Amino acid sequence: MRILHRRIGAAVLVGASLVVTAANGATFSGSSADITDFANGSEVSTAGTYIAAVNLLNDNVGGVGVSTTINGVLFEGTQPGQFHEGANSFANASFVYHGGDGYADPGLWSSGGAYGTLADSQIYNIDNPNANTGDGYGVINLTPGTLYQLQVFMLDDRGGVSKTFPLQFQQVKWAGNADNIDGSSPPTEIGYLQNITIGGNGVTQANGEIATVYFTIDAGYNGLLVNTWDNGAINGLQLRQVPEPATLTLCGMVGLAMVWRRNRTR
Repeated sequence: MRILHRRIGAAVLVGASLVVTAANGATFSGSSADITDFANGSEVSTAGTYIAAVNLLNDNVGGVGVSTTINGVLFEGTQPGQFHEGANSFANASFVYHGGDGYADPGLWSSGGAYGTLADSQIYNIDNPNANTGDGYGVINLTPGTLYQLQVFMLDDRGGVSKTFPLQFQQVKWAGNADNIDGSSPPTEIGYLQNITIGGNGVTQANGEIATVYFTIDAGYNGLLVNTWDNGAINGLQLRQVPEPATLTLCGMVGLAMVWRRNRTR
């Protein structure tokens, strides 16, 4: 039992160190990975609590955005002329269109499977080449200090198309209407992922990447901007709230107490 005590204690210490890190300001970690489960889409996260997911951008039928469900997660469509997913109001939305060009074409994805509908439309030209901050696709109505998980879906398997680009993540203060930014807290970069590659590169093949990042934002901010450089494109995003480091620490402490009590009663 001594070994078990040490392992649980180490887990508690790790959780505590995460709490200290998060309390000091915005945090960021994450990576991107190739899609492997095309049939079922199991790479779509179900961790923590679902907040919202969006299917970008001009994939619509009769002016109504097309929604799709992957691995049990609903990706709401975006309707032409609307800033937010599902034509929601700013107060009830989690994503906001903030520039770029939309493109819809069934030929964007020939690999089929769970990602077929999500991959049929994308947003590109998101980056403003004349600015390093304040551009990208928006995530709104976030709470400072809350730990979020964000997935960014980049799907394209067209033959002869190969794109390699970074993703930039900036915390931002939204003004509360449309996609207007409140400059009283200037947008600032909190994270950056390099060398994301999508496309068939000369041969039509199953190729797509999903970036999964974890972050908190500082007080004075209420959202995020996700920006692609170098001709990158985004097909969808998912936002979830995941357990706070303090919660993980508490769970570890409860587990340790239960082990101690069990030993005492033997």
